[in-house]
Amino acid sequence: MQNIVGPSSSDPITITLVGGGNSTHCLAPLISSAGSNYKCQILTRKPSNWSSQVEVINEDLKWLPVTSIKCEPSIITDDPQKVIPQSDIIWFAGVPIHHNPELLRMIKPHLNPHRHVFIGSICCYGGFEWVVRSSLGPGNYSCFGTNLIPWCCGTLTYGSTGVIFGAKRLLRIVTSEGKDRLNLKAKLYPILRQPLADTHFLASTLWPNNSSLHPPILYGLFKDWDGESSIVKSNLPTYIYAEMSDESAEAVCQMDEELVSIVGGLRERFPLDPFLQHDFSLKSCILENYEDQVLDTSTTASCVSSNQAFKQHKIPYTDMGGGEVVPTLKHKFFETDLPFGLVTFKDIANMLEVETPLIDAMILWNQRLIGKEFVRGEVGTVTIDGEDVGECVVPSRFGLELDDILS
Repeated sequence: MQNIVGPSSSDPITITLVGGGNSTHCLAPLISSAGSNYKCQILTRKPSNWSSQVEVINEDLKWLPVTSIKCEPSIITDDPQKVIPQSDIIWFAGVPIHHNPELLRMIKPHLNPHRHVFIGSICCYGGFEWVVRSSLGPGNYSCFGTNLIPWCCGTLTYGSTGVIFGAKRLLRIVTSEGKDRLNLKAKLYPILRQPLADTHFLASTLWPNNSSLHPPILYGLFKDWDGESSIVKSNLPTYIYAEMSDESAEAVCQMDEELVSIVGGLRERFPLDPFLQHDFSLKSCILENYEDQVLDTSTTASCVSSNQAFKQHKIPYTDMGGGEVVPTLKHKFFETDLPFGLVTFKDIANMLEVETPLIDAMILWNQRLIGKEFVRGEVGTVTIDGEDVGECVVPSRFGLELDDILS
């Protein structure tokens, strides 16, 4: 494992953040305060809603002993022509990953073929490199990402103020084959200010993340819900992690076992790959990433529910009046974690002939709720050939066979 312990690049670096969500509110001040050679640009659909000054409030003083960082990005625009050609790093931040193909098509005409650019994503699961290369084709670029979002974070005021609740204690930077041939970590360390290690895109796609947490928690709560009937709000949890039910905890643990079994199959196929040798169990990964922020380390479920960095994340509900609600289905929990997570896992499991009964059940349940057909069949006989499968990240549909997916 190679860790970066300090900045080692003084070259001018122009970074364009694409998207206006939570991560952009956090990254913009961190980029601008990384050094005089760092320049931050923001490409967003709503530039008029942004203040000229962006601030991030930091609540994790054990990570960084400052409470506030402010910046003035050099430009905030909705015109890719004004920012993409001069970018050294294009970083998708603060947008659900199911928008990545559309965003890649948007920036493609503006890429400077004579300028090498890093194209990356915050929270780089969902086969990001496969999606980039499928969308852009060959070009003068390298793909990268962070294995997980660097911090649990939020937006206090859109366009002006973000907040970091808790930062990872170790962050893996994802590059092709995990080799970081162009020493990208040296450029990112002054921004992220966390110990940085290497990994590759396949390991990142399978690392415990949103898709291995949100679906089983919500499935445990709502697997018997008809998708329409309102529910008394007082009977439901508010916080998705901190108030996890027993049924949700059971589903999280089963999901953990199935994901680890997929990695185990890959480990047998690629015994010399160093990044597949890590412990992919959810408990181990949470403790690696959050260390002192987990109050109860006794079980997998307690590591989720007692993680102080997780505690403020809520379940989205739509108010139906009279104290009743329904889960908000038009949300990344339901719209992203399925086609860019569960279906991807299932395709790799099929390549390995690994059974995944809970993943099957969650795919069938989730796709029914959002009116999609990504797969056909029943638990144990799922085939990834539904009417809407083109919206998913499916390695086999990119023409990749098992020996091709290690990247």
